[in-house]
Amino acid sequence: MERLKGFLIILLCNFAGNILIMLSGLPVPGSVLGMLILLVLLLTKRVKLETVEPAASLLIAFMLLFILPDGVNLMNSFHKFEGIVNQVLVIAVLSTMLTMASSSLVAQFLSSRFKKRAGEGKHP
Repeated sequence: MERLKGFLIILLCNFAGNILIMLSGLPVPGSVLGMLILLVLLLTKRVKLETVEPAASLLIAFMLLFILPDGVNLMNSFHKFEGIVNQVLVIAVLSTMLTMASSSLVAQFLSSRFKKRAGEGKHP
């Protein structure tokens, strides 16, 4: 029952994000805004992490099943990439490297910040 409650919260946040995007016309995916809404709810303690963690862990465990249809669709449309394969590969490699670099910098920053707080006796 707890996992079902977590799924409901995640789905409601996703739904709210999609509705806000439709109403505002922002050029952001509704699911991204929904996850930001969930983040705000978690940071403000309106939703407890223990409530959504079981459902989120299950979704992460089966993430490949959510990505697989897009990969199949990409392979069906592969002929559209004729002539620009090199450009797509360069963009994919550069964006992957940029994502890895920025993620590691953020992780380093947060790690040093939490260590500093732990040294002061404060919890994050």
